[in-house]
Parts: sequence; C-alpha cells; structure tokens
Amino acid sequence: MTTNSAVSLTAIPPAPVRRRAVLALLTACVFVVGTAEWVMVGLLPELSTDLHRPLPTVGALVTVYALVVTVAGPLVTLGMLGIARHRTLPILLGVFVAGSATAALATGFGVLAAARMLTALTHSTIFATALVIAVTAVPAGHRGRAIAVITAGWNLATVLGAPLGTWIGDHYGWRTTLAVIAILGAAILTATTVLVRPAAPETAGRPGGEVRELLKPRVAVVLAIIVVTQAGLFTTYTYIAPLLRQVSGFTASGITMLLALFGLGSVVGNVLGGRLADRAPWAALCALLAALATVLAAFTLTGQSRWAAAATVLVLGVIAAAVIPLLQDRALVPAPKAPTLATAVSASAFNLGVAAGSTLGGQAVTAGSSLDDLPWIGALVTLAAVGLAATAARRPTLSHEPR
Repeated sequence: MTTNSAVSLTAIPPAPVRRRAVLALLTACVFVVGTAEWVMVGLLPELSTDLHRPLPTVGALVTVYALVVTVAGPLVTLGMLGIARHRTLPILLGVFVAGSATAALATGFGVLAAARMLTALTHSTIFATALVIAVTAVPAGHRGRAIAVITAGWNLATVLGAPLGTWIGDHYGWRTTLAVIAILGAAILTATTVLVRPAAPETAGRPGGEVRELLKPRVAVVLAIIVVTQAGLFTTYTYIAPLLRQVSGFTASGITMLLALFGLGSVVGNVLGGRLADRAPWAALCALLAALATVLAAFTLTGQSRWAAAATVLVLGVIAAAVIPLLQDRALVPAPKAPTLATAVSASAFNLGVAAGSTLGGQAVTAGSSLDDLPWIGALVTLAAVGLAATAARRPTLSHEPR
C-alpha cells in the first residue's frame, strides 16, 4: 500500500491545465471546510432561539470545535498516514459531508453538537492533505505561491463564506446553511475522486519516523513562532469590534465595512506572502513580523481617529495574511519526510495562538486595561515572535533547508 509520507516536495507536476484545475478544487475544498467552522458564529442567535438553549450553551459549539481541531487534528493525521493522500482526501470529505448533513437534519442540540465534532475531526487533516497535494503539484520554486493559493481558501471562507452563510441562515434558517455546506462538500468530493491523483509515486513510511521528524529543533522553533505571532495578533483582533465601536466611534454597519476591508487586505496580503515565500522567506518573515508589531503599536494611537483606524485595519489585514503563507512554508520545509503531519501540527499551532491571544486580551480587559491598550500589548507579544524569527534566520542549524 502506498502512503502519504516521505513524498518529494519537488515532484513532477501534472499538465498546466489540470494543475490549475486541481489547485482550484483544493482551494474550494479548504473554502467549504473553513466556512463550516466560521459560519457558526453568525448562526448562534438563531440556534439559541430555535433550539431553546442559552447563547453561552450554543456558543460552546464554536469553542469545542476549535479545541477538537487543535487536539485531534494531528492525531487523525497520524492515524491516516498509511493511506495515500489522493485517497485520504475523499475519505475525509465523505466524513465531513456526513457530519454536515447530520447537523442540518439534527433534531436536538446533542445531535447537532455530535455532528459538529465529527466534522471538526476532519478539519486539520483536510487542510494539511490539500496543502501538501498542492505543493507536490507545482514546479520547484513555486511552493510559496501554491501555499498561498490554498490558504486563500481560508481567507475567502472568512470574508465571503461565513457572511454568505449567515445571510442564508437569517433568510432561510440555519439548517439551510448547513445543508448548502453539505451539498458543496459533496460536489467537491465527487470532483476530487476524478481530478486528484498523485503527481509522483508516494513511498512508504512509518508513523514513528514522522513523529521523530517533528521533534527536530527547526520544527519546534517554527511552531513557537506561529503560536506567538497569532497570540500577538489575536490579543487585539478578538476585540477589534468593540475597540472600533467604543474607541474609534464606528457604528455597527461601519464595523461591518471595516471587517470587509480587513478581508480585502487579507486577499492582497495572501498573494504577497506567497510570492515572498518563494524568494527570501526568512528575511521576509522577519520584516513582516516587525511590521505587524509596529502596526499593532500604532493602532493604540490611530484607533482614536476614524480615518486613521480604517487605514490601520486595512494594513493590518494585509500584513496578518501575508505572514501566514510564510509561516506555513517555514513549518513545511524542516520536515520533508512528514509534510502532512507537519502541516496538521502547524494548523494546531495557529489555533493555539488564537486561543492564547484571545485569552490574554480578555484577561487584560478583566484586569482593568482599556480596549485601546490591547494593540500595544499585542505588539509586545509580536516582538517576541520577531526575536524568535531573527534568531532562527541567523542560525544555520535552524534556518537551513534540508535537501
């Protein structure tokens, strides 16, 4: 049996037209899975009313989903290492579709929660598998751009998928939103079985070897950078809506427009980060992390003015998104014999950073800090990520890319 381990990251790519189709399909795959996660936030009020549960209770659907993704993602990936990637993806999509359909038909909160947890089990491994398939489908020197194409699916999920899903839920009910997700997932599953094929033979490997690959210092350093970077960003971003309302003076509709502006900046930043990852990854990562710390610190002052706050939100969206392909690329490179597992673990690191940042921001506010203090607190955390990245870039044992 072929496995999805120890695959070359410079595998011979398929024909250009088919390659573009595969990349578009993988992006759509990540988009629908990301939408399934983020749309629940917008559906919580309707779920609370329809299921006769308090808002904090249905809110646990979001929290527990993220925890399952963080903890179970690498374990599920490790358990599926003995299956070839082009077979792994349809299996996972099948489970995802089944979970989404069950959630749409759920007659009670317990069934809905169980179905959501089932889909959460597939989350990290679908992303990791899609990303590694994309990387192996492109010519050498285009890895960063391939990563950017796949991570664009997450950006589109937040700026398009989740708002559209919320709109469908508001007009036609939350069950319709989840049913549409299940239908889209089924269509992608069908296309995947036809289009996705290995670009090169996949050689066998052992889970123990994959785990040992992740224990390398290079991998640990990159994971630490991911966690600290996300913690710095989400110390502020978690509370950006109340900050923009109470400090900058924006209305609810104005905040919606600004979040859309952040999303627009994210699309631009994602493309930028992918190109930089193919040219000077460590230098670009250090520069962007320094820029992120600077913009966060400046937000403490620019947040006092509407126009300055709007400009800051746009720039923040660009930089925050540009960092992601670089971080994902740096996580992939040190573990060439365990790319899928490394990607899944890095996804958990991203989620862990989000949780740490939101917790830090909440604790700061609880301790008496004002909302406009959060950006500079986040900037200080991000400076720690700058230090880690600069250290890794200067030390050959940490920055060297295995051949």
